[in-house]
Amino acid sequence: MAAEHGRAAAVAGHVSTQVPALSSVPPTKFGMAVATVDGCVLTAGDGTEPFSIQSLSKLFALCALLQRNPAVWDHIGWGPTDSGYGSVAELERNLGRPRNPFVNPGALVVTDRLLELTGDAVGATIDLLASTSGTAVINSDGRVALSETVADHRNAAIAHVLAEHGKLVNGIDRVLTQYFAQCAIAASVETVAKSALFLADRSADATVLDSGSVRRVNAVLLMSGMYGAAGDVAYRIGLPAKSGIGGGVLAIMPGLGTVCVWSPPLDTDGNSAGGVAAIEEFARLAGWSVF
Repeated sequence: MAAEHGRAAAVAGHVSTQVPALSSVPPTKFGMAVATVDGCVLTAGDGTEPFSIQSLSKLFALCALLQRNPAVWDHIGWGPTDSGYGSVAELERNLGRPRNPFVNPGALVVTDRLLELTGDAVGATIDLLASTSGTAVINSDGRVALSETVADHRNAAIAHVLAEHGKLVNGIDRVLTQYFAQCAIAASVETVAKSALFLADRSADATVLDSGSVRRVNAVLLMSGMYGAAGDVAYRIGLPAKSGIGGGVLAIMPGLGTVCVWSPPLDTDGNSAGGVAAIEEFARLAGWSVF
């Protein structure tokens, strides 16, 4: 029922043209997966088909960095923003300190620090996705990464502002190359839902992140994971969530599990119209809410 609800809502959205390589993805694509901490995994529709996870990768890159350096919060804020995920003006107002790790300036700093520690931020992000989901092969789509590199002038501008304020350790071109390749990671909703289970698992043997980091990541997801629509999503659904312009939406129910939906048409806030609707209906039926 939740999937049908999502498919119906997707009709009102539009596939993003921000990344030219993604503009031709069929708007009728729809995949949904639910994973629970007790090992149950259910999929519907195109639930096992890889899609471009785009900004969903910001969450896994952040967690990969937190595994290695919990002091990342010294460099990035954690509060919400109403300035949009690609705001240069807000970054200037904050003297180069990103508002949170899910806006593009924050994600670039995360990629930069992860690159410094590992030599390959994309590989570290893929390794986390693979190890936590049990998926053998996860790749970054070079065609999508190149499309972003050619078309994305705003992130280049953001990187220059970050560098001007001394917030980047690595060179601008190297950070951007890694960031675009990170966003171009392709994975199914089943893989993403399973990978994110460590954010829902409160058992004593949960070892991906310490409990304090899990709590903080979920709090920032609730406040900022859906950008300007975060308050609306908290009101309507009541779950920490993250979206991407590839049409993916991931939501976490601490203690129980995760739900991920892929539906390419986006609403006016830049979130998947079908994905948000499907997760809202699923949360209502399942009784999932942090409130």
